[in-house]
Amino acid sequence: MLSNRQKLILKAIVEEYVESNEPVGSKILTEKPYLDFSSATIRYDMQDLEENGYLEKTHTSSGRVPSQMGYRYYVNNLVTRDEEIATLYPLIDELFNNKYFTREETCKRAVEFIAKITGYMCVMLGSSENYSKVKKMEIVPLSERDAVLMIVTNAGAVQSQRITIPRGFNMDDLLKLIDMFDNAVYDHSVYEINEILSKEAMKPRIRKIVDFRDDVLSFLIKGFSRFQTGEFYQAGLTNIFNQPEFHDHESMNHILELIDQNSVIDVLKDCGSGLTVKIGEENLINNMKKCSTVSIPYYIDDNAYGTIACIGPMRMQYSKVFPLLEYVATSMRKLYNR
Repeated sequence: MLSNRQKLILKAIVEEYVESNEPVGSKILTEKPYLDFSSATIRYDMQDLEENGYLEKTHTSSGRVPSQMGYRYYVNNLVTRDEEIATLYPLIDELFNNKYFTREETCKRAVEFIAKITGYMCVMLGSSENYSKVKKMEIVPLSERDAVLMIVTNAGAVQSQRITIPRGFNMDDLLKLIDMFDNAVYDHSVYEINEILSKEAMKPRIRKIVDFRDDVLSFLIKGFSRFQTGEFYQAGLTNIFNQPEFHDHESMNHILELIDQNSVIDVLKDCGSGLTVKIGEENLINNMKKCSTVSIPYYIDDNAYGTIACIGPMRMQYSKVFPLLEYVATSMRKLYNR
């Protein structure tokens, strides 16, 4: 159980570290007007906070930094929303009230706006058409190696995904495969595509065409599985690389792998029913153990809903991110009938 003084000190250390990215010492804290305590008292409480797991001591400085446990306590009990974010609300209103933008354009601009204001990566996952019935599956060749996979549903929606054909496999054989798959998935839901294609891939007539090349079947199934994710918007990936925590080569590779593997989509699908914060190890994706994810669901109508999230370092400006995401999520209702 933290004392009121320890809560003030922990709050000050988190917010100072968020701003400076430098370990926080007692001298800096004594200069804050709301910490009217002696340097010795502050040092004592800092030691106690460290021993109880809320702070960590770095090897390069006598100062402390928040631990994952410290960030979690701060988020749950100490964070206050930045009131200055309200000055941005008119800009958000202007974006969502613009009748000349399509729903897709508004979502794209909203994600870009959040990424620009926060300095973090922002993503939005919209509702998918998983339960729509497939009426047509086809492939449109673009070149000898590139093509576009397409699905037309009973709702009239057309989803597409660009692919690169594996080496050693020609376009004519791929067209034959798609024609066979088209018959198999007709009038089944988009949600069932993966299972149907996996079963079809085991049939002799399919195996004869691909000559037991599992890489071809795998890449097709993977390509069509992306249709199940729904609308996806992303902005600010380079913002993550501007954060000091991600300057080393290993961390950069982890983030790039995260994006390449579409793991962000899995992260958003695992979000709660309200404002949700996952810090460090709380993220189940290994490549996000240094990250914090702040997400919130939005609702437009019964068929249009999803999640908005910011991804950044654990040293995130939570006080700014919380009210910004909350206001944008509420504003999404203005896209009804657009």
